Amino acid sequence: MLKRSFETLTGDLIFCNQISLSDTIRMAFYQENPSLFEILDYEDDFTFLEPSLFCYFLSDISKTNIIPLLQSVVGYIPDEKRLAMISLTADRFGMVNLPNLGYIRTEPYNIVPVDLITLTGWIPDQFVENSKIRLCLHPTDLLAYAKDVSFHEPVEDTLYKNEDALSVATTFLQKQLPNFWSLIASVTREFVVFSSPYHNSFAGIMHHGTAYFNTENKIQTPVFFIDDIAHQCGHIIFNIITLDTPKYLKVPKDHPLRNYSTNPGEMRGAYGAFHGLFTYTCILHALDEVLQSQYFTNENLRFEVLGRIGFYLHKFYLDLKLMDNPEILTDAGLDFHRQFSEGFQEILARYKKEIQGFDYSNQPYTFQYDRFRESNLLSKNM
Repeated sequence: MLKRSFETLTGDLIFCNQISLSDTIRMAFYQENPSLFEILDYEDDFTFLEPSLFCYFLSDISKTNIIPLLQSVVGYIPDEKRLAMISLTADRFGMVNLPNLGYIRTEPYNIVPVDLITLTGWIPDQFVENSKIRLCLHPTDLLAYAKDVSFHEPVEDTLYKNEDALSVATTFLQKQLPNFWSLIASVTREFVVFSSPYHNSFAGIMHHGTAYFNTENKIQTPVFFIDDIAHQCGHIIFNIITLDTPKYLKVPKDHPLRNYSTNPGEMRGAYGAFHGLFTYTCILHALDEVLQSQYFTNENLRFEVLGRIGFYLHKFYLDLKLMDNPEILTDAGLDFHRQFSEGFQEILARYKKEIQGFDYSNQPYTFQYDRFRESNLLSKNM
């Protein structure tokens, strides 16, 4: 579905637009704190693509709640230029986040002196195997201070409960879809695996480079993570691809779609729905490879994949119809739409017979395999 030519084209565009985005943060940082800026390597894009910097400069969270700039970049300052000691505040779970270094564990909201020479009590960063994607032990400020957010447990606990399934998923993507994984790795800096009753998985420009996966108080399967990595990292990729949004949209990002839809509950803006077309493409690209490659032989996992494919094809179909509109999309946007539509038709033709008759009437906004099993018999479709 993600044709090689598309991957090559977007790979070049991603590289250029990542530099543009790092330049934006670089300039904002210099204006905010010139003296701190002077001790950083100003030519290092990796530093200025640090996700917490996007939260600091782009989010609407109060600066009193966001980690200070020094904390965001202390791990990027050369050893000889670092202060010997700083005082930092732990988050609600007692973690002091030191990007590009690791963590220090203490009590919730405790103010602690941090010895940057010895890093006493330091917990080194963990990463997705064979990658530079950090596995976060903290929720990040963007999630921690989201409206009405609550957590079933500390992020660290949720990660450890699901680390085996997550590892299987990332290994699958690396081995079976190396070009797609290369796109993911080029823009993704960290994963946050959390459990919350009131917050969907997400990714956004206000914490660019971070993909958030809500396990919803369940031990999830590798298929869940293959789906959600493709989905949330798809958002990160598409944010970069469409950084010059007017090239693709004739209307503002938040232009309401309710006037174009027969669905009275349609509350999205144009850019959100445009994103959906790309993320459906990414998800179905990954799920299709699971079945075609015979990577998993477990019937339950394969049935979960088939259920997810049917679920997304229905949503994809509706959004393709909604967004096939020259009043909303420019010629470049419509060209993307054409490519997404071709991918949809390819997957629909491949699985139409297998997904016919699936009952999704008990599904909420996000796919729930346990509910799918309640209303669909595995033996009828496998």
